[in-house]
Amino acid sequence: MDISVIRNAIYELGEPLDLVKMVEEGIFCFRGPDDEVRYDNASICLSNKILANRDVADAILSVIYSRIRNWDREDANALLSDLKKAISIMELNPDDYPGFASCGLDIEKIPSEKVPGDIEGRCRVWAVDKQGMCLVGEDADRVRSVHEIRKSVSGI
Repeated sequence: MDISVIRNAIYELGEPLDLVKMVEEGIFCFRGPDDEVRYDNASICLSNKILANRDVADAILSVIYSRIRNWDREDANALLSDLKKAISIMELNPDDYPGFASCGLDIEKIPSEKVPGDIEGRCRVWAVDKQGMCLVGEDADRVRSVHEIRKSVSGI
């Protein structure tokens, strides 16, 4: 992702984020058994505060949604990674983003190679990449190979 998108989302808002204030408010996040854990906790806390801002979330989600809509079908794991990123941001803003449809992303229309006929309808397949790896599950939350799916639906 182009870092300028994130920088602009943080600093070019109608009311830019006050990062110093956010760190002060989140100082409790600097807890843990050692410096590494404390700094990890603090960075997670600060990033969550930043991503919970509607303008920042809108800017970043638009980039992620564009990547999902234009997925090249090369790697189902890359698609899953983008979906997880979008969901993480949406979960920080549940009132603004109750689901993908609220953001203009139709998850039913993710680019895909053709789903093999012998597994279509027997397993929820959202997308298939060029190597035969499938984004599957009721929540599109796993990647499995066509071979694994065939094996599981045939009972062998």
